[in-house]
Amino acid sequence: MNQRVLGLAAVAAAALLLSACSSGASDSGASHPTAAAAKAPAGLMQAGTLSVCIDPEYAPLEYYKNGSSGDVVGFDADGARALATYWGVTPKFDVTSFDGLMPALNASRCDIVWSGLYQSEARKAIADSSAYMQAGPTVVAAPALAAKLKAKDDLCGLRVVTQSASANSDDVAALSKACEAGGKKPITQSNYPQTAQTVLALINGKADALVETNVGAAYIVSQNEGKLAVAKNVFPSETTFGVFTRKGDKLSEPVAAALKALYTDGTFAKIAAQYKLDPASLDVSQ
Repeated sequence: MNQRVLGLAAVAAAALLLSACSSGASDSGASHPTAAAAKAPAGLMQAGTLSVCIDPEYAPLEYYKNGSSGDVVGFDADGARALATYWGVTPKFDVTSFDGLMPALNASRCDIVWSGLYQSEARKAIADSSAYMQAGPTVVAAPALAAKLKAKDDLCGLRVVTQSASANSDDVAALSKACEAGGKKPITQSNYPQTAQTVLALINGKADALVETNVGAAYIVSQNEGKLAVAKNVFPSETTFGVFTRKGDKLSEPVAAALKALYTDGTFAKIAAQYKLDPASLDVSQ
């Protein structure tokens, strides 16, 4: 699976304006206010402030509200705002390149990293993390077809588009071979280097279905309401997104406890619904 879904900003330029994600959230408050329920924990680098390293290039988890400027919005950004509100502190976003997120955390440039990072073994070796969402591949298609797709075998014989050099592409190629081995028609697969190109191939009728990461798929569908839909549960979720703190940091346990509280009180579900993410994908158990 891709570490990030690339090219989603280009999708916005090629499709409808994302009206569902037009919240007025700013650094000063959460989109879904939660009454302060816990004192600010020890360990914040600056008293009264929660600093968050984030790379706003991964809609709908984190992206600029105005495309390339303005407030950083998305599930992760609003989740961080909710966490700050829960502790009664002010959120402050430190925009950081994707490959610089973990180095910035361990250099104490921020308190936490909340930016669509998987809980990989490599990351868990150098930082603590608390789960908040399950991720995995999913299928996007025209609504009528999406409603019929219930299992991976339902893709046999279809024209499926994926992003080049992605794990999704490899999964579809392997599935095509399994289709043939099971006596079914193989998948006719096409690949494009950018996510925007895969979406356009689907919209223009060059493919029947697109296999994409579930969070990216939610954004793509929100850009094309009525034209595209997600076929749920075709593939299992296989990866967990986490909020990262420094290894052994005083914040690690309070972050985990706060995420569970915000999940339990429904705050995360409300934020997920705003960005058209399936609340069932939320997971704070790990």
